[in-house]
Amino acid sequence: MQQSGRSQLGKNFVEDDEYNLLMTSMRVSVSKHLLDDHFTVVWANDFYYDLIGYPKEEYEAVFHNQCDLFFRSNTNDWEGIVAAAMGALKAGEPRYEHITRMRHKDGHMMWVRLVGTYTEDVVDGYHIAYTVMSDVSDIIRMQKEQTVTYNSIPGFIAKFRIRESRIELVDANERFLCFFGHREQNTLTNLSTPENEAVLRECYPAMRGGKPVRFTMEARDKEGNAVWLQLNGDCIDWIDGDPVYLIVYIDITDLTRQRELQKETNMQLERLAFTDPVTGGYNRTCFELKAGEGVRAAPAGTYALVWMDVQKFKLLNEMFGIEGGNQTLKYIHDVIRGCLEQGEYVSRTSADNYSLLLKASPKQEMEARLNSIAEKVNHFNKDAEEKYILSLTAGVYYVEDPKLPIMQIQDRANVARENIIRTADAKLCLCMFYSELDQLRLMQEKEIENRMRDALEKEQFVVYLQPKQSLRSQSIAGAEALVRWLDPERGLIPPKDFIPLFEKNMFIVKLDLYVFERVCALLRKWIDHGENPVPVSVNMSRAHLSDRDFLKRYEEIRKRYGVPADLLEIELTETLVFGNPDVLMQVIDAFHKCGYRCSMDDFGSGYSSLNVLKDIDIDSIKLDQAFFGSEKMDNPKERDVITSVIELAAKLNMTTVAEGVETDAQEDFLKGTTCDLLQGYIFSRPVPPEEFERMTFGRTLS
Repeated sequence: MQQSGRSQLGKNFVEDDEYNLLMTSMRVSVSKHLLDDHFTVVWANDFYYDLIGYPKEEYEAVFHNQCDLFFRSNTNDWEGIVAAAMGALKAGEPRYEHITRMRHKDGHMMWVRLVGTYTEDVVDGYHIAYTVMSDVSDIIRMQKEQTVTYNSIPGFIAKFRIRESRIELVDANERFLCFFGHREQNTLTNLSTPENEAVLRECYPAMRGGKPVRFTMEARDKEGNAVWLQLNGDCIDWIDGDPVYLIVYIDITDLTRQRELQKETNMQLERLAFTDPVTGGYNRTCFELKAGEGVRAAPAGTYALVWMDVQKFKLLNEMFGIEGGNQTLKYIHDVIRGCLEQGEYVSRTSADNYSLLLKASPKQEMEARLNSIAEKVNHFNKDAEEKYILSLTAGVYYVEDPKLPIMQIQDRANVARENIIRTADAKLCLCMFYSELDQLRLMQEKEIENRMRDALEKEQFVVYLQPKQSLRSQSIAGAEALVRWLDPERGLIPPKDFIPLFEKNMFIVKLDLYVFERVCALLRKWIDHGENPVPVSVNMSRAHLSDRDFLKRYEEIRKRYGVPADLLEIELTETLVFGNPDVLMQVIDAFHKCGYRCSMDDFGSGYSSLNVLKDIDIDSIKLDQAFFGSEKMDNPKERDVITSVIELAAKLNMTTVAEGVETDAQEDFLKGTTCDLLQGYIFSRPVPPEEFERMTFGRTLS
């Protein structure tokens, strides 16, 4: 994540009104830091800037949100902070605590206590931590003064005779008497509480034996306010076998309240860091900590990691809303948790996915147990008139190597789940177990990931063009840009071997833009050579939709090459259309405003409905090869369906492209319809740009 990512991280944090209200009501300094070399401040509340004395704008201007610059005048203290924070992180601790000196803006040195809690967030390879900072100057100063003047303190001192069954006040100074208000004091404080009595019972044997004691008790001042006192007692005499104690009372009310406040703040931070706000159970970070500890402490083969997914959960969200969806996620979590044994854990790790750490059992038993959980999840349907079945899929990985990182173990379980093929099986939970083939595929994917960035930088990805033939003029009327990986060692790698992985790891975003730029460069070359360029279509992955401003990058590239937008067509896959139609309509409108054409690719390959054509304002549809099931086109129903779709598209002013046409019979049939363009091996395979230029313009353009 670049600097903009850090800014967004801070922005998201600031927008959490509930958290800000909590921190503000506690009146404590809270800041969020990137644990890089500078401990960069990502966000801080107003009390942070109040404590250091610098207004936010001045702090950012002078120190650039870098804590090491703020501490440059007292480097020893800065080194102590770094050692405490990074040492605890390296040791795997969830938080760190440290007391240090800090220079206020007005120049005076103050003592502050830092309590940092690590989160699951990682930005640019650095961890994120919340830090609560409090001014403990008065407490440190008081402790130092008490150390120096302990034996000469003039007040709040009393003598007690520790009898066998009671405590008797012998003498006290004026401050003691003023505080407690009377001399008939036969207890150590003026308040009887279970906590005070418990402390006294614990210390009484030591006091009867004349041993030094130190403990804390609660009292009330004259106004009835609660006060916490630290009692330090030493035996100074004996009367008839009873020890006489000189007890010095130190008022630690402020310190105790600060500790309570700190404790409450830490609890709130811990809930934020380790609790899933939807289910109230463990979040992914907490699960990975607990599951990792459990796996490492047990022999190999003790546990199995299950990655479970709720099928078609987006439909449930659409039917019942986000709140109803969240209630369902919590319900599923609670049912699963109720099925666990000692030492087993569950967490909603993301969206509608759950991670379960279960005791290992044979595959048949494991599958039966997971289906039993699924049946309990669906128990609410028992007496319902209209049933809504919650179907689950589960990938299972048996942990044979406890040293593996828990995230890698989860990945392997998820890989197994992704290999599930939906069938007519009536089971509520379909299971798949991780195999050596999965491991081999993971290794291959990892190898590709290791090389993909270098390959893009070295322009090993090449653009091929597959011509689109006009069925009227029999000439080339367009092309689709397709990417190939020309690896110097492995040769030409087909898209099926890397595109699915790039979709998953989001590298497809960079590759799409790379292809788009190559296409713009080709169009610019054709224009500069005086040719009449044909439109070229480029594929756009749904991964772009996660960035609201993605169109700006397309426009920056197009404008850089000065290419008319109507020469570029954006191909949107059918799955992208049905994933989020509302968002997609906004995207299509944005493309149209910039002058681009948009087409629906793979129409008819899976979920297509003719009804969607009235809602999505696309310019053309590409009939998927699935329409052409018979090579000789001798199926009357098949011909009628194709003809109807083409005619409907024409009525909606949409261009039709028949994709994947491979036989003469298919081509002849299409010529008898109103289909506009043909794309397939019957006319041409995807070819390098130079060959495409010879086919289209009769020459290769330098």
